[in-house]
Amino acid sequence: MREFLLAFQFLTIIPITLRSGSKETEEIGRSSVYFPLVGVCQGLILVLTAFVLSRVLPWELVSILVVSAGILTNGGFHLDGLADTVDGLAGGATNEERLEIMKDPRIGVIGVVAVATDLLLKYAALNNLAGSVKYEVIFLLPVAGRWSMVPMAYWGDYARESGGLGKAFTDNAGGLHLLIATVITLLISFVFIGFKAAVIISILLFTTYLGTIFFRSRLGGVTGDVLGFQSEATEVLFLILAIAFFGGIKQ
Repeated sequence: MREFLLAFQFLTIIPITLRSGSKETEEIGRSSVYFPLVGVCQGLILVLTAFVLSRVLPWELVSILVVSAGILTNGGFHLDGLADTVDGLAGGATNEERLEIMKDPRIGVIGVVAVATDLLLKYAALNNLAGSVKYEVIFLLPVAGRWSMVPMAYWGDYARESGGLGKAFTDNAGGLHLLIATVITLLISFVFIGFKAAVIISILLFTTYLGTIFFRSRLGGVTGDVLGFQSEATEVLFLILAIAFFGGIKQ
């Protein structure tokens, strides 16, 4: 239970006060096994938002508000990682320069463009989801996003010499954690979208592996910002795959 609450504390803005333990760093790292379940909690919020608001508002507006609700559940934490990562990749010539740029709290133009593109893609995808699966896909959206950080943390070394919060995950997320988190994600996805879930999750797993290799070459590994980037990128890809596999609204 403590590790689930640590995962919940890390991935959401809902305040949870836990006593510090002598092995808290290891516990934080191991808490990644619960990332998909935190995604379930966030998915319930998104589905409830979509269901209630769609009773009184057009779906175009509901799509925007669902995206906004997703941001509010984690305080834009992953969007910040997305912006910092893109800024670093675009602005540095070496691994060290890229990592230094990523530490800068200011966001560059390319980072703003990346965030805007991410949000527009989510809005467009949500607005075009086929009615037969739209609530299921909305529910699974944060589940897939939060889960994708687990394989990246397992496959990726920490990029910085000094430790950060991301290091707790890269150092302590083991193969068993990855297996359990993936099985949880597959089972939950299967319940809502059937056998196609296995294909979609497999594609997401493969692209996450490719992303990990890319960040090894460009940064020397991954960081907490990169994990946030991965979560956002996976959510966008999940929505695109959902439309590809289940069809979208015919214009």
